[in-house]
Amino acid sequence: MRWSIRSGQQLNPIPAGWRWLKCRVERFITRFKSCPESTDYLIWRQQFFLKRLRLGLRLGTFWSLIAAITGTYYVLVDIEELRANFLRFFGDASIADSLQRATIVYNSVALTLLILCLIGWRTAWGKRHPALLFLGFACSLNEFLGQVITTFFHIPITPDTLIFLAIAILIPVRWRLHLIAQALPIVYYAMVYPIIGLTTLGTTDTFKLYTGETIIEIAWVSSVSILAVYLYERLKRSEFEAHRQLKVFLHSVSHDLQTPVVGTSIVLKSLLDQPVNGCNDEIRVKRSVIEQLLQGSDRQLNLINSLVESHTTEIQGIILHCEPVQLKSLIDSVLIDLQHSLVKKRVQLVNHVTSELPLVNADANQLWRVFSNLIGNALKHNPHDIQLTLDAIVLKPGQRSEWVDRWMGERTGRISQIQQCSNISMLLCIVQDNGIGIVTEQCQRLFELYTRGNRARYMPGLGLGLYLCQQIISAHGGEIGVNSHPGKGSMFWFTLPLYPTCP
Repeated sequence: MRWSIRSGQQLNPIPAGWRWLKCRVERFITRFKSCPESTDYLIWRQQFFLKRLRLGLRLGTFWSLIAAITGTYYVLVDIEELRANFLRFFGDASIADSLQRATIVYNSVALTLLILCLIGWRTAWGKRHPALLFLGFACSLNEFLGQVITTFFHIPITPDTLIFLAIAILIPVRWRLHLIAQALPIVYYAMVYPIIGLTTLGTTDTFKLYTGETIIEIAWVSSVSILAVYLYERLKRSEFEAHRQLKVFLHSVSHDLQTPVVGTSIVLKSLLDQPVNGCNDEIRVKRSVIEQLLQGSDRQLNLINSLVESHTTEIQGIILHCEPVQLKSLIDSVLIDLQHSLVKKRVQLVNHVTSELPLVNADANQLWRVFSNLIGNALKHNPHDIQLTLDAIVLKPGQRSEWVDRWMGERTGRISQIQQCSNISMLLCIVQDNGIGIVTEQCQRLFELYTRGNRARYMPGLGLGLYLCQQIISAHGGEIGVNSHPGKGSMFWFTLPLYPTCP
């Protein structure tokens, strides 16, 4: 009995060891998976890549021309000396003639390819396909083109590892392209030559194409150069992320503090416009006005504290101080600060948010930023005389409301599914306008951080503020989205968790 138990225990480590090895391999592979690259970084990398590629093409063409002149002169002028050397070392003088023809053909083709790449860089096609120009540039210098050409003359050559390092230093981005450019001559050297039987030169054993020193050098230099490019890309990406986070902080300070400051300024200007009381130059102020000013000042201080806290912390993401929040009072405070803009744009405001709604479990300051951003964007990116509708409805687990069907359309199923999975009640908030609307392609990218490039002209001023809204709502455990069509207005929606003690 004891022996049978031990035998079973000896069999168990096999699948356990396999699972351990599989877990280790997956963890190792995960380390090398690249994170999604921001649009800002991709634009910088493309510009940097094009500039360095132009420099590389110019330098490569110049030094290839020098090498072509000296090489052609040597095989043409010193051909007799070359024949004698090949006869003495390799036992075959005809190799010199083959080398002469191969040198002339290779230099002509390599220079032609480099010149074509240099010309193509200036064209619109070259700007759209710089990777092909890079591969043509690299293959003309790293002996891959020379390997293909000299094969027809029965002369094998090894990859030039010095060129690997030079290209990696000159163009230290897009490590996958470097990997492809280096793999081509290495694969040709390691696989094609043995397959076609081109591993010797002449009739003697003096020439050795495959030596331990050569193989180690190729493996060492190629791995170091690719790793250097990969690490440089990671460094630049981390710098861009830090720079973008700083931009987010500065934008939050300037944008979120602008609304309460403008509201306070409008109240003070209205007080100054009142007639003075006799000769004492006194202005009578209602208690409600002072309370409004104090609320605006407190909101500014709270925003400053929350912004500084989120910037100085080492934990990435939005820091929340959740408490029971009544949505109506919070929206009223936002509308008071935006009152001047609402009047100036002649907005017809329809506010269906009532005090009968249950409390939400949220950070009041962060939620204030969400409503301020969404309402402010509706005012900023639409013409005058629009209708702005604010509404909210409770979504219970497993419940599908006709109101939600009418407003959410295709989004309803997604939200209902989320509620069924989470088993908690949520408050669905709506900010809708009947303005110019947004095309579908823009809606899909609207909440990305700093969406730039060819599509940036379609989204002026959006992106960062909406990205902050998405981060805040996600930190609360909710979702945010937009339904919009050109000419039919836009409807921004998001969900918030209800306060636990609420029914």
